[in-house]
Amino acid sequence: MKQACRIALCVAALVLGTSFAAPAAEEIVTGSQIVSVKLYQNQALITRQAQVSLKRGENTLVLAGLPSTLHDWSAKGALPKDFEGKIMSIEVEKKALLSKHQQNVAEIEARLDALHEKDLEYVHVLKTIQSQEDFINSIVTFTTQTASQELATRIPQVGVWNDTLNYVSEKRRQLLAQRRETEKAREQLGKQIQQLEFELQQIAGYDYYDNYQSLNKAVLENRAAMNVQQFAQTSDKYAQRRKLLNEPTEKIDIEKRFVVQVFSSRDAAALFTFSYIIPDTSWKMLYDVRASHENKSITLLVFADIYQHTGEDWKTVQLALSTGSPVQAIRPPELAGWFLDLYHDRAKYYEGAAGAADYASTGIAMAKEKKAYAPKKNGGGNNEEDYAPVPEAEVSDRGPFMEIAMPLEQSIASTTKMQKKYMQEYTLKEGDKVQFYYEVVPAKAREGFLKVKVGNSTQLPWLAGEAQIFLENEFMGKAQIPFTPRGKEETVALGLESRITSQKELVKKYEDTSGLFGGNRRIVYTYKLTIENQLPSQAAITVVDNIPVSRNEKIKAEVQGLSVPYIKDEEYEKSSDYAHGLRKWKLEVPAHGKKEITYEVVVSFDKDASVQGLR
Repeated sequence: MKQACRIALCVAALVLGTSFAAPAAEEIVTGSQIVSVKLYQNQALITRQAQVSLKRGENTLVLAGLPSTLHDWSAKGALPKDFEGKIMSIEVEKKALLSKHQQNVAEIEARLDALHEKDLEYVHVLKTIQSQEDFINSIVTFTTQTASQELATRIPQVGVWNDTLNYVSEKRRQLLAQRRETEKAREQLGKQIQQLEFELQQIAGYDYYDNYQSLNKAVLENRAAMNVQQFAQTSDKYAQRRKLLNEPTEKIDIEKRFVVQVFSSRDAAALFTFSYIIPDTSWKMLYDVRASHENKSITLLVFADIYQHTGEDWKTVQLALSTGSPVQAIRPPELAGWFLDLYHDRAKYYEGAAGAADYASTGIAMAKEKKAYAPKKNGGGNNEEDYAPVPEAEVSDRGPFMEIAMPLEQSIASTTKMQKKYMQEYTLKEGDKVQFYYEVVPAKAREGFLKVKVGNSTQLPWLAGEAQIFLENEFMGKAQIPFTPRGKEETVALGLESRITSQKELVKKYEDTSGLFGGNRRIVYTYKLTIENQLPSQAAITVVDNIPVSRNEKIKAEVQGLSVPYIKDEEYEKSSDYAHGLRKWKLEVPAHGKKEITYEVVVSFDKDASVQGLR
């Protein structure tokens, strides 16, 4: 009785265990769509979405068709907040696209077979032409022999000869024209065959290509000799060729796939969002600087110059640009100790290695709400239309970086070319820290430059980039915009102004020995700077010149007899330019007038010293 109970309990437990066992995970292979891209200056965060139908229990999602260059460590996924389930794991796997590889090889071989058949047709045409030419040659030979006999024995049949010659010459002309046309067509065909064979070699590999050529040659030779039974000799080569195709080792496309384990509490459809970081992409700023000296204003058009060669096209995505350049490992510098010791008893010290921190992404960029920009009717009662404003980029702070949400949806193809996208436009006037002025450097250039000093009062930091300069709607050239944070000022050269000229002259140079004791030398340089204004109006001109700077206490350099004082600018006097001896004057020069600046440079040093830099 006890034994029967035990058996019954075991059977019941087996039945119950079978009834309530968790269902096996069902593999769901699906594609996905890129919905948003956050583009850093050295890589991009790609966000994709896939609509999936999940069964109650454990599910295996396989998200296929992802680029092979994505960083595995960056894989992230998310389900809707109200979804009754949980992501259990995310793994990244590689998959060789063997079927795609085989399809490409088969397509190339089919095209090659068709071209080889066409080439055989041309060969047959040439053989036919050759046989006709041989027949024409035999007619000429026969006619020549007959004419010799007739001349020796009887009156020649000139009419027959003439008809024969006309027939032969016309036929030869037709055959030669047909031969040239056929050979030219075959030459073009040969180029196509050569190109396809090169592609086959690149895709399938050298071993496969060698086998393909050998097999194809054997087939063509057998066909030409009509030895059908000899096709059996190519079976080994054919088998080897198929083996190389089924087990390729070269030029196979690789894709990555996300394998995601999801547990769902019930049967439900869900929008699965996942992201990854991918290299081979970057962006920088480009500018159009449109200046108007007459209106004292500047229009700054900012563009994003985008490079993306990731292997996947970004089609109608929400694009955000970040000024950040994240790294995979953050390594703050470690400061080594400062030790003093005697050379004969020097100890050895070793610096510790800095630790590495894994890069952590700041979050998944979600698709933003689409905005419609369409014309709308004026509410003032008339029939005029108010046009929608030009969409502009939205700028926001993201910690130490700026993030720029591009207007509208963007499409950026995967290519090696840079792609220029409009970002923002700013108009700055003279009251907004915009100052136009002329600058001359008499020691280096005769002509002056029109420049503008402008403060960055925009929402964006100006990243270093190339600018196209326009003055009064005329293209002047290109210049480099340096990195300019918000609130800082930068100077941009707008172009040459040939009506503003300057010149630096060394009027006198002499060595003054009077009143000196101890054997010192004293050299005096007298300079004159001449600035002319041929404009029809008065001009504010900044003059830049350099004076000698001593790097040794035994050498003294002084400026004396300065006719016009320098500009007083505390900020400039703290700059490296000022420390290197660059000095500035600001002059108001009347129309068709000129002004002069004179000064002396006095350099004194020991007479036995060898001084570098003297003029």
